[in-house]
Amino acid sequence: MNWRNLIFAGLAGAVVGYAVTKKQTEWLSPEKALKMLKEKANQTYNISGSWILVNRESTSVLGLPYTVYKGGFSDSSYGNSPVHYEFLIDARTGTLLQLEEK
Repeated sequence: MNWRNLIFAGLAGAVVGYAVTKKQTEWLSPEKALKMLKEKANQTYNISGSWILVNRESTSVLGLPYTVYKGGFSDSSYGNSPVHYEFLIDARTGTLLQLEEK
């Protein structure tokens, strides 16, 4: 292998490493996190209203540290009065960490 190929392979590896590291440190916007939750929750709930806090918070879920968005939604299924839920969403991945009926 000549030096040019070796340098090119090293630069390509550095660029890929930088891109992966940058992707891991990016935060979801609260709007995108809420949209992801609503798309998934609409399979089970009839969402009539929703909200999300725009500031991220550090919290612990099942003893593990997370940076989360807090929010909630109302389920108006079956013509009954709305049932309110609050949730925690991982601010990096959009994973639903907690859902509680209020």
